[in-house]
Amino acid sequence: METRQDQSGIVADVVAATALAAIDWAWSTHPGRICVLSSMQDAVVIDLAMRIDRRIPVVFLDTGYHFAETLETVRRVERRYGIDVERISSPVVAVDDIAPGECCAHKASMLERALDGRAAWITGLQRTETAQRANAELIDEDRRGAIKVCPIAQWSDNDRRAYIERHEIITNPLLDDGYDSIGCRTCTTRPAEGARSGRWAGSDQTECGLHV
Repeated sequence: METRQDQSGIVADVVAATALAAIDWAWSTHPGRICVLSSMQDAVVIDLAMRIDRRIPVVFLDTGYHFAETLETVRRVERRYGIDVERISSPVVAVDDIAPGECCAHKASMLERALDGRAAWITGLQRTETAQRANAELIDEDRRGAIKVCPIAQWSDNDRRAYIERHEIITNPLLDDGYDSIGCRTCTTRPAEGARSGRWAGSDQTECGLHV
């Protein structure tokens, strides 16, 4: 008879297999024309992609307003997987001169540059994160006409935590400091209530524009 731990492991394997299948399909369908877009909150999707093929590019949108911990996470990812993360940068305005959310317009244009010449991108979006993401598909088409792959869209928060623990996945240190969603330091605080409530606190904004 299987122990509860064994059953948990089987469930985790099935959940991971679905995500891996989505990434494998995307890479096989668009070889050399796909990338992983990571905010460096953790390396779950990066790890899944590296299990398929370490030639899949990893892209980080460096707005110039990220936490030092986030930039260190980029370097840890590079060392762990032996890759060079592709950084897309943007002109930086002094932090004191930029309001929360203003850097989002830069991120949208940076994504356009990241996807130039590419047919698809992979992201770690989950349905559990916000009401706006509740109907996210594993494979969809974004407003640009590019294929958008969300391999862990159907994962629960427990699924994500279990994968991190089982595979010793790199995580941003800010997650251990009370943050649950990490973006630019201009618009990220510790959450007051609910998932992602620490993003654009005090406003109606819920997305930076990449997933609209």
